[in-house]
Amino acid sequence: MKPNELDDVIFKLTLSEKISLLSGAGACRTSPLERLGIPSLNTSDGPHGLRGGGGRMFNPPPGYQLPSATAMGATFDTDLLYRVGSLLGDEGIRKDVQVALAPTVCIQRSPLIGRGFEAYGEDPVLSGTLAASVINGLQDRGIGACIKHYAAHDQSAKGSEDDVHMTQRTLREIHLMPFHVAMTKSTPWALMTAYQRINGLHVSEDPFLIQEVLRDEWKFDGLVMSDWWGTYSTSEAINAGMDLEMPGPSVWRGKQLMAAVECRKVPMKAIDSAVRNLLKTIQRTSNPGPQSGGKGGDTTESRTLIRKVAADSIVLLKNDSNILPLRSDVQVKYGLIGEHFENPATCGGGSSEVEAFYISTPLDAMIEEVGKDNIRYAPGCFTRRWTPLIKSGLFLPQSQQPGLFLEWFGENPLEADGAKCLHSTTTLSTTMYFSQMSFESVPDSHFIRVKSTFVAETTCKYRFALSVCGKARLWIDNKPVVDLWTSHPDKTDDTPCFNKLSMERFVELEVEEGQQYELVILMTNQPLQAIAGPPSPGGVRLGGKVLRDEEQAIQDAVELAREVDVLILITGLSSDYEYEAADRTSLLLPGHENEMIERVCQANPNTVVIIQAGMPIEMPWIHHVKTLVHAWLGGQETGHSIVDILFGRVNPSGRLSLTFPERLEDTPAFLNFGKVDRQIVYGEGVFVGHRYYEKLQRPPLFYFGYGLSYTTFKYSDLEVPPKFTATSDHTMEISVVVANTGEHDGSEVIQVYVSDLQCSLQRPRKELKAFQKIFLAKGEQRVCSVKLEKYALSFWSEEFSQWIAEAGDFAVVIARSADPKDEILRRVFSLEETFMWSGL
Repeated sequence: MKPNELDDVIFKLTLSEKISLLSGAGACRTSPLERLGIPSLNTSDGPHGLRGGGGRMFNPPPGYQLPSATAMGATFDTDLLYRVGSLLGDEGIRKDVQVALAPTVCIQRSPLIGRGFEAYGEDPVLSGTLAASVINGLQDRGIGACIKHYAAHDQSAKGSEDDVHMTQRTLREIHLMPFHVAMTKSTPWALMTAYQRINGLHVSEDPFLIQEVLRDEWKFDGLVMSDWWGTYSTSEAINAGMDLEMPGPSVWRGKQLMAAVECRKVPMKAIDSAVRNLLKTIQRTSNPGPQSGGKGGDTTESRTLIRKVAADSIVLLKNDSNILPLRSDVQVKYGLIGEHFENPATCGGGSSEVEAFYISTPLDAMIEEVGKDNIRYAPGCFTRRWTPLIKSGLFLPQSQQPGLFLEWFGENPLEADGAKCLHSTTTLSTTMYFSQMSFESVPDSHFIRVKSTFVAETTCKYRFALSVCGKARLWIDNKPVVDLWTSHPDKTDDTPCFNKLSMERFVELEVEEGQQYELVILMTNQPLQAIAGPPSPGGVRLGGKVLRDEEQAIQDAVELAREVDVLILITGLSSDYEYEAADRTSLLLPGHENEMIERVCQANPNTVVIIQAGMPIEMPWIHHVKTLVHAWLGGQETGHSIVDILFGRVNPSGRLSLTFPERLEDTPAFLNFGKVDRQIVYGEGVFVGHRYYEKLQRPPLFYFGYGLSYTTFKYSDLEVPPKFTATSDHTMEISVVVANTGEHDGSEVIQVYVSDLQCSLQRPRKELKAFQKIFLAKGEQRVCSVKLEKYALSFWSEEFSQWIAEAGDFAVVIARSADPKDEILRRVFSLEETFMWSGL
């Protein structure tokens, strides 16, 4: 529709109809209007794959599970991220999603943030540039991108209560900049506001951020929506320019907004503007491109792409003895240690979770590579926070089909004779969180019975663990064994499903291999303590694991380390520790993981240690490890990608998208991250990540941008023009020759930093201003060019409330990472005249 056609539609709408369009109709869709043929917009969480299914967490449709965004950030590959966007666009077409709630570009000011894995990295230029590639890939397929969370959504726990305070310079240069960069390289069709306040105002009702910056300065003409339940007012939010309240049904609009218009607290202009932005988004997404890859989606092409993304993200941190790459053509015995071989960390927890088409485990991938007979495996210590989900050995009652059988009742089937089953289904997952689900035949307050037959795979002592949102009981062979109906344990830690479930209660049994055990769970969504109004949909989780003595398990791992030719240990974090609604309190690996790594590496100094984590960790054992790989949260191709790197099928080219500190106390936000006070002061200012460590001359464990390769690269002939012209539209092209001087083909990330040598205020020693990833065959060399524009020189002036580039000398620095020791080439250029500007 053209602008005048949009105006015609708006003219035909009644006030009531206009208001009905400005809030969700359900979990993830907007309200339709049949009278004028206005359809719903279907949205879906999407940084790592589009979940679809109306937003439900229970039995979502299977789809792509990409590596964590921090992993994608580590690729430094704009072309690859465009292909990721296109893949997500295809998934949107297949799942009838019009708007992907992605990408996430918030800056990780602390490595503790629980959902930090959802954003690309600590640097705004990296984050914004990669986000633009994803946006363009999505929207070229006709699926709208909703960039989020605008802005500074930098901690996960109860963000709606936070009031973060920072200078305008910090806001502009760090926390708005990834959005700013994305807006210069793409045109996102939607934007999501963050939960918290910035400098005293909730973002969703801040006219400065939404109207002045976003719309007036950046000329954004798309849809502004709230985060889910992130609207806190009627008049203030819509007057500020927040178009769409999500999800539905509305809390703040409806009759309240009608009254606000009638009493003239909200002008009709604000209503019409919001409706226009919604209709524009509907129009933009009304004609998606043709579906590629078939209706199923799980194709050879998609598998190959996701495997490449995962492999290209992996960072080789140490290879002191050149143990890697391994050779699969040599007959050796491989020792594999760590639960992550069987149960890898593929994603973080929360709204970004998706049900993957499949999971490639490192154990299966190693067997494919070298054969089962050449492998010995030991699980080592426990690595999960909660009892792991049961992924095998559960069957539908009286069936050989795997799964659990669920029945919904309007009354307790144990107390009401002949209680009628109102709905039934099956599932393969033992986490059953029923948010965003309802059935017409099922009352708000209801009961769910879950049945399954457990067949023990080994004779052992086995632990079942139950947790619930509501009340629940577990029976095994008609014997009640876990009671969460009459009481819950004190909640002393975070829990699954957005921190909504109770703490676990356990039962431990001696089970025999092949023996069947009948499991029955009865739960209700009614809470322990009475509440006014309908209860939440509730949920229940059943975990299970073979119990083992951890000291003996570590000792077994040590013995294995001494007896094999090649030892590989995989451990790390998982969605138990990195997830939405809770932040970490420590950077140490949990439990006995650090002890296991140290003891195994002392037993076999040539151990290859692989860490899985979406965010940085402390490494107290670093000096005992010669070979270290960081494999992030690897998505559905975790196993294959790790093996591709280990055996040299892929030359590692990942570079850290985040600085890894030696210890938590060294981090820039250590004193002011989390619930330190009612107001959270961003005291680190613009010195986030590597900027802080370099300014203090306190080296971290690994700097941003760091990563090794199996080959070597030589840089030469850096050419930089001597002067930058003092105009806002000027760009300066620099070039450098890069040669692959090693024995392997490989990719290199050219990192271009700029240093302000004569600044009137305190600035970082250098800042990333451009990057480029190139592939070079061994012996090949290439002239590589990048362009620098005005933001490569400037800072935000709080005196003039504008961007300013000050006359003086600047240095272009080519470096292998942000580490000052990794600087390769440097050339100085000058700006002869100071100039200022506003907007993009």
